[in-house]
Order: sequence, then structure tokens, then C-alpha cells
Amino acid sequence: MDSPNRSNNGGGSAGSGNGRRRRSRGGSRSGGNRGAESVARNPNEAQNRGTGDNRNRSQQPSSRNRGRSGRALSVNQVLVKYDNLLEQHLITRRKYFEYFNRVDERQLFKLEKNFFTSIEHLRRFEASLESSQREALEKHKTERYRLDLTYSNNRGWDPKEIAKVEVGPDEVEDPHFKDSQKEAFAEYQDDTEESEGTFEDYLRLKGQV
Repeated sequence: MDSPNRSNNGGGSAGSGNGRRRRSRGGSRSGGNRGAESVARNPNEAQNRGTGDNRNRSQQPSSRNRGRSGRALSVNQVLVKYDNLLEQHLITRRKYFEYFNRVDERQLFKLEKNFFTSIEHLRRFEASLESSQREALEKHKTERYRLDLTYSNNRGWDPKEIAKVEVGPDEVEDPHFKDSQKEAFAEYQDDTEESEGTFEDYLRLKGQV
């Protein structure tokens, strides 16, 4: 008599446990369905959240041209940081070209990645600078073609003014015009007769036939 009761109680407990598990699973599924229904009702909700995050990131000032305190970098700090990034790039470039044919493919890929990453960091830093910071950097570091105005300044000339040169036709000399050519030109300047004949006549005149 005891065993059937135990079996019934055990079966009942098992059944109740299965019922709980089924209810919990059903609850999760219903919760999932509710989530799916909310997404179906607002299909652009996730997209709007993403665009909002991107908008917030774009509105935030870049941390590349600011210090730890959040303030804009001074001119000296900009120059020092540019020198550090430039030095890192020169090191990665030197390693990439020195070991190009001396390492295996995996190491070469790593060197190439570091090389292009250093360039990207340098260019991003330049692009993130404010106008005053960029002007200071160009003035001290990145102005590539400076005009040498020493000669003009010593003579009081305006370097932007186009100098007017007046030279007559007789004053222009051809450096490739030899003296022998000048003599021949003076000797045959009155010869206006048109030459006639074939190439064989020319060779016969030169005594080569």
C-alpha cells in the first residue's frame, strides 16, 4: 500500500515539476513573442537607437586633440604629439622596408599592418585638430615648400611681382649655336637658290660613290 502511494506522490511531484518547467518555458517563449511583437510594431526602433548613438559620438569632440583634462591641447603639446606620432611612423616604415624580403608571410603582414596603422594615426591626428592648432602645426612642422626670399629681401624687391625683362632680338644668343655654324650662316646667307637632286647626287658630290 505504501509503494503505490509513494509512486503516486512521486509521479505527482514529477508532474508538477514538469508543469513548472513547461510553464517557465512557455513564459520565456511568450516573453520572446512579446519582444518580437514590439519589434514588429516599431521596426525602426533599433535603427533609431543606433543612429542616436552615432549622432552622439559625432557631436562629441575628438579626444585626439585634447588632453586628459578635456581641454584643447596647447601649441607645444600639439607639436610634441605630432613628433611622437611621426617618430612611431618612421620606425614602422623602416622596419617594414628593411625586413620586407627577410621575414615570412605572417611577420610581413604584421609589419605592413603596423606601417599603415601608424600612417592612419598620424593623418587622423592632423584631421582632428582645430583651425588654430592646424595653423600652428603647418607653421612649425608641415609647411613643405617655403619660399627662399633672401635674394629679394636684400634688394627690396617684391617676390610676388613679375619682373619685366626687355631684351632685343640681337641680344638673345643661342648657347648651342657654334662658331663654325655662325661662319657658315654668314657665308651662305645670300644663297637663295633651291637645291635639287637625289640622294645619290649628294653622295656623288661628297665623293662617296
